[in-house]
Amino acid sequence: MLFRAHLLSPHGSMVLRDIPDSAMVVDAAGRIAAVGTFPDVAAAHPGEPLLDLRPHWILPGLVDLHSHLPQYEAVAMDGEELLPWLKAHIFPAEIRFEDPQWAALAARIYFRDQLALGTTTTVVYGSVHLEATHRAFQEAETAGIRTIMGKVMMDQHSPDRLREDTDASLAQSEELCAAWHGRDGGRLQYAFTPRFAPTCSMALLRGAGRLAEKHSAFVQTHLSENLDELRWVHELFPAAKDYTDVYAGAGLLGPRTLLGHCIHLSPSERGVIRAAGAAIVHCPRSNAFLKSGIMPLRRWLDEGLTVGLGTDVGAGPSLDLWAEMAMACTASKLRWADQHTQGRRLDGLGLPEADRARIHQALGLEPDPPIAPAQAFALATLGGARALGMGDRIGSLEPGKEADFIVVDPARVDPAPDRGPEPAEQMLGRLLYRSRPAMVRASYVRGRLCHSQDA
Repeated sequence: MLFRAHLLSPHGSMVLRDIPDSAMVVDAAGRIAAVGTFPDVAAAHPGEPLLDLRPHWILPGLVDLHSHLPQYEAVAMDGEELLPWLKAHIFPAEIRFEDPQWAALAARIYFRDQLALGTTTTVVYGSVHLEATHRAFQEAETAGIRTIMGKVMMDQHSPDRLREDTDASLAQSEELCAAWHGRDGGRLQYAFTPRFAPTCSMALLRGAGRLAEKHSAFVQTHLSENLDELRWVHELFPAAKDYTDVYAGAGLLGPRTLLGHCIHLSPSERGVIRAAGAAIVHCPRSNAFLKSGIMPLRRWLDEGLTVGLGTDVGAGPSLDLWAEMAMACTASKLRWADQHTQGRRLDGLGLPEADRARIHQALGLEPDPPIAPAQAFALATLGGARALGMGDRIGSLEPGKEADFIVVDPARVDPAPDRGPEPAEQMLGRLLYRSRPAMVRASYVRGRLCHSQDA
């Protein structure tokens, strides 16, 4: 099939490839066979069936690296920080997943909504329940979305109805991994999912690390989200040098590890994460919602850390990764403005230069340049793919890659009906800051139509 549209995609070192009148050929195996200008590609593929999508745009499918399926019903429960919020709203929602039928219905809605918003690859936390996670995988298989998912693991400091026996948690997680990891040619994969250090014994953390290595599976967990959380981890694991060292000591850090949040990392922790090849997942709306802080995205990127984006439903208010991109830009602007303002105030105190420089460095007051929409878009596509070790398979529209892409109508978010040609970066800005579901006309995974506004 030959798809004709305006094509926009990250390319190479995250620059944008913009082809106003493009053609993309997808073969019968769901791979991209050719990309280029329409005249050139059409001439090289005579007789190829044509789907003319103009004036719509073709973009790579979005990659959501962190969200919680059981928490979808508990979005927008405002007012608390992380730990009390979990107790008041999230654990009760997760208990409902004792019912496999409820779990299946919730998963069906969840994956449908992700595809409708342009997410074609999703990394998901399930609940602690074996059968509920089986049902969720079944729904992901049917929906056609590319999914990495795991049963949450918790054997301490959690409600009685969610707290697991350590051996049973490990055994059930391995059972799920055996059933689903690598299914459908790798479209479905497993992630061993210790929730976070406070709810997991060291025995459970180490067991999860061993199983992930044994099965070449992913690991996902939370790290350094909230200051009270950090203090709790220090109390629970006093022998560890820091929070990251808990996971390093358990064998959980590696190139297939996804670490959610990572707001309050020390330089040594960042060095350990970088050396391990683990990825950080930035969830800016969740960070704001729970008052956790602003992750220094620009600084982490400049230091060479691998970073992608996640919606983190239910602390994130929706599965809209476009809004997450917008918030990543906004949060970076707020951070820049705060650094700039505090630095100017410090400079006005009349301190000696050496003292002023010392305080600037200690408080991190050198302004980090904000993130632009094009960079946020790259993080949500090729950046997410690279965080998963799949940069050679998905995340951009290039020959040889699997055809995960979306069809977008920019007119749905444009208040000017007669707008002429413009730089792609300006169009991206409107998609991010004015996102709405109607703008995503279709979502494809491996060339298969998984969502259509016209269906």
